[in-house]
Amino acid sequence: MWTLLPLGNPGEEYAATRHNMGRLMLQRWMADRDLKPAVKKKFPSGTLYGLTPSLQALVPATYMNLSGQVCAEADAAGIYARKLVLLYDDKDLPLGYGRFRLDGSDGGHNGLKSVFHHLGTQSIARFRLGIGPFQRPLHEFVLGEWTDAEWDLLEAMDAPFARFLDLLGPTGDLGTLSNQVNGDAFWKRGPGSGSSEPAPE
Repeated sequence: MWTLLPLGNPGEEYAATRHNMGRLMLQRWMADRDLKPAVKKKFPSGTLYGLTPSLQALVPATYMNLSGQVCAEADAAGIYARKLVLLYDDKDLPLGYGRFRLDGSDGGHNGLKSVFHHLGTQSIARFRLGIGPFQRPLHEFVLGEWTDAEWDLLEAMDAPFARFLDLLGPTGDLGTLSNQVNGDAFWKRGPGSGSSEPAPE
């Protein structure tokens, strides 16, 4: 069982902001499948939902910079870091692309910083979802809402995001999954959806 952790800020006022990319992509994936997640367990700082036989979602009820609180609560209940997969916005990747990593620094992302602090490790799998190129001031950019042009690129991510979750579900080898997801072909866009060039790192 893999536990997805979609990072973001709670409340309707943040739902369509770039910083909520992880939550948005998961919500779109569920909506496409008419999936109604069932509550499995409530924690003081969030809720665990059942999605599929191999996937569940741990959704923080706190703001982004406190995301790690629910991770610590879940860890104490037996939902360990080695089975977590973080879903989050990455300003250093162009919108329309993503990258899967098994470890690494927080890169200045406050949500990751909180998760790593509370779990005491950076060795947590994460699916980076591009929102770039970013503009300064960064705070205003990540908390800004998507433009019409950005929505077109975001919608093009639905299919590769779904393929990622399809591959994640049964796999036990994250290294192989990383090779598949980070290959050029995985993120090439189809006809009419813009450039088909792979994303730069």
